[in-house]
Amino acid sequence: MKSLKNAIKEKGIVRTSEILDVSHFLNGVVDASLMSDIGKDFANHFKDLDFDIFVTVESSGIAPSVFASLYANKPLVVIKKNTNLLDDTFIQQASFSFTKKQNYYLTSKKSLIENKRVVLIDDFLAAGSVVENVNIFLQKANSQLVGVGICITKGFQNGYKILNDKGYNLYSQVIITSMDTDTNDVEYLD
Repeated sequence: MKSLKNAIKEKGIVRTSEILDVSHFLNGVVDASLMSDIGKDFANHFKDLDFDIFVTVESSGIAPSVFASLYANKPLVVIKKNTNLLDDTFIQQASFSFTKKQNYYLTSKKSLIENKRVVLIDDFLAAGSVVENVNIFLQKANSQLVGVGICITKGFQNGYKILNDKGYNLYSQVIITSMDTDTNDVEYLD
């Protein structure tokens, strides 16, 4: 996706060979025009897929998901990161943030996601743990993950291959093959 690659080139900062800072257009400052392009692209990609709702995990996936929801005319449910709740009106799944190095629970009211065919939208794919945990989470609500839309995939990490090998319906707008901290260059899979 050309507009996303342009934003990465112009505003992205390669912090390490594995960390790309997108806070100037995706998750700190939100470039609404770019999010609109991203949302249209997701809506177009999944237009022939039979699904009920989009979901995203707070917070960086919210902006692109809102636009995907708008253009696809499908509801969006935001899955929260929470502590363990002892309330059977909620569904939860234990998870771990590799970025923040902390445990949390994916959390949503059961009634919002129960018995749905779901497309997950997320900002990054690295190890694939978010996708795997959302899948388990949805199964607890008798729902099915039928598609996954990712803005930026770190193709040099193992998540993309693992999810593809497991048969996930995975769509990545941009797949990065390498990043150079000295030159701030990012290489892509075409």
